[in-house]
Amino acid sequence: MLSKTRALLTGSVAVLALCLTSTTFTADAAGDQSGIDACAREAQSAGFAKDKSGEGRNDDAIYAVAIAMAESGCDRLAVHTNLPTDPDPGTKDLGAWQINERWYPEVHYHDAEIVTAENWQDMGWSARKAFRIDNDGTGRGWASWAAWNLGTYQKYLGQAREAVYRVWS
Repeated sequence: MLSKTRALLTGSVAVLALCLTSTTFTADAAGDQSGIDACAREAQSAGFAKDKSGEGRNDDAIYAVAIAMAESGCDRLAVHTNLPTDPDPGTKDLGAWQINERWYPEVHYHDAEIVTAENWQDMGWSARKAFRIDNDGTGRGWASWAAWNLGTYQKYLGQAREAVYRVWS
């Protein structure tokens, strides 16, 4: 009886291990998924540089991913409603990079629940918008994000660096 149980458990563990190692995470209809690797891939596609040390800026992509981790956990479906004491009371910050609907009204129509490459639920859109905001010529750059101003992005720098270097090979 014991050997039968052991064989059954061993077989079950082997099947579980096989399932876990061969799992392919499929993207939704828009080709996106959430998570730090998805943030790193989309940061690269959006135009963030892996290393801008020649321009006196280092690891712009790493900052981008760390900020998205601090803002939303790299969740493309994240929504934050600003409280009355926030700078933008009652507005929503949407997507992985938490783009504010007041300052960037093109994020409206967020209730359509249809993910396209041109709405906030698409991780690529969020990354492209973050790139434009960071490079909009105002000089604010990352100061447009609370995670930068509060320094909360810093605790994600190591994870972000690993993801960028893993994904960008």
